[in-house]
Amino acid sequence: MKNLFSVVLAACLAFAVAGASAGGISDIGVNGYWGGDGHGYNDVIGSSTYDIQGATITRVGSILTVAIATNFAGHAGAQPGSAPGGIGYGDVFLSKMWNPFGTDSHHTNDNAVNGTLWNYGLSLDNRWSNTGGDFMLYKLNGATNAANIYNSEQFMNCDIGSECYYRNGQATAVKRDSGTVSNTGLTGKWSVTTDQELRFVINIASSDLMNFASFAMHWGETCQNDVIEGAVSMVPTPGSVALIVLGLGALLFWRRRQSTAE
Repeated sequence: MKNLFSVVLAACLAFAVAGASAGGISDIGVNGYWGGDGHGYNDVIGSSTYDIQGATITRVGSILTVAIATNFAGHAGAQPGSAPGGIGYGDVFLSKMWNPFGTDSHHTNDNAVNGTLWNYGLSLDNRWSNTGGDFMLYKLNGATNAANIYNSEQFMNCDIGSECYYRNGQATAVKRDSGTVSNTGLTGKWSVTTDQELRFVINIASSDLMNFASFAMHWGETCQNDVIEGAVSMVPTPGSVALIVLGLGALLFWRRRQSTAE
């Protein structure tokens, strides 16, 4: 009986580690991330169509979900004259730690050159789809972001003499053809929801992302007119904590009854 109790207790503790965890990043207010750009347009460049409100990162078992709340959801293909295919959705970048450049609350000088070195990228199959599709998980092994990532400059094609302002120098897409980038073989699904949200879901069971106690994240449109960055700790959600406590309580009650019976 003691061995059985130990096994069940270990299972409960494993659930506590690998159960439901979540954290949120806000892109509004005094601590909202702006990031650096060469035009001084602060948070959002252009209309409110590009505005990002926040993101939630959730891990339930081995299922990782990144949900981004943005007005741009459903608007891929905007401004077709600014870039081939118009403005699309950028890839999602993840790292174990967030190291933005600068000490000001909005990190107004932070970019892909001086900021966080991103470890993984969720590379979209068709960034101009307004319904969603598939993405591939890439490991970014280079010593610099420049070795692993295309910035917004590679996606913008502004006509000479036109007023074309975008957030330059920001990580936008995985450089799939780089020798420092490797395909993990893992794929996920992304979708554009009716409530102006982009959702990315992937099973990370065979990836070292499972070992991350926290996640740093970066996302923006291909023009990066608005950008969200930040980090979350993978803390258990209240519901999973309650289930763990309930399970442990039931086990202790069962153990006490067994001891009385003996």
